[in-house]
Amino acid sequence: MISQAELDDYISSVPPLPKVVKACSDALEEGDLIKAADEAAKDGALMFYLKELVNKPIFGFRTTIKDSRQLFGALGLSRARQFLYAYYANLLLPQKWIFFDLDKRVFQEFQAHIMVKWERILQKQNIDNDEMLKAASLIPSALAVCENIFKNHLVTIKLIREQKPLSYDLILYKLTKMHFIDVAIQIARKWELSTAIEELLLDFKDTKPHGDLIEYLKLLIQYELSRPELVQSGVNDFFELTIFANDDLIADFYSLIKEDKDATSN
Repeated sequence: MISQAELDDYISSVPPLPKVVKACSDALEEGDLIKAADEAAKDGALMFYLKELVNKPIFGFRTTIKDSRQLFGALGLSRARQFLYAYYANLLLPQKWIFFDLDKRVFQEFQAHIMVKWERILQKQNIDNDEMLKAASLIPSALAVCENIFKNHLVTIKLIREQKPLSYDLILYKLTKMHFIDVAIQIARKWELSTAIEELLLDFKDTKPHGDLIEYLKLLIQYELSRPELVQSGVNDFFELTIFANDDLIADFYSLIKEDKDATSN
């Protein structure tokens, strides 16, 4: 069992928002894309990450985006906010993945796919809420924190799984008395996200049906973790999700996935 003090250290290791990033975020909240771009340009690491992410094929930009004003103009306010929170998640990454067989490239692809499809789901649900877009960054962020927890308890986890093939979420609970979603909630609080996001995560955690949006989120996580590289990494063994979605919702979800594939192939 991990002590409460040790667990607190893991959560407290989630970094606060860097000064430049906070200034960029504040400019976006003011609706000023040019000011946000100019603030972002002051941080080389931030700009390197944003350009690396935005130029991935899944986002569908036909030309390479090279400078901050071009980047923020192409993204618009909503997506720019989403990208900033993806960068926050990047701040949690270990120097080297030890427990899960991941690397920066695979993690960033996971981030990008979650972001794009979550945005499509919100549009499908007619949810025009920039704050809710930020929720897409919490799943990858919590995964990075869990890596930092698990890598220091390799022997214990191996012994637990030898006794019974439990999901990593249940093993996390055995070690910390926290589920994966509880870790995501702690990160959301650290980043001062809205209570609406916390409520969404609590509904996700509950074993009872909570409406279509939660079912879409479950299907999204299940789908993304089924990618070959995520299966190989071991991350696919994290959850045992109970899906309440009916056939129509599942069909709608896969139509969104098809739209996403079509967008990247054009």
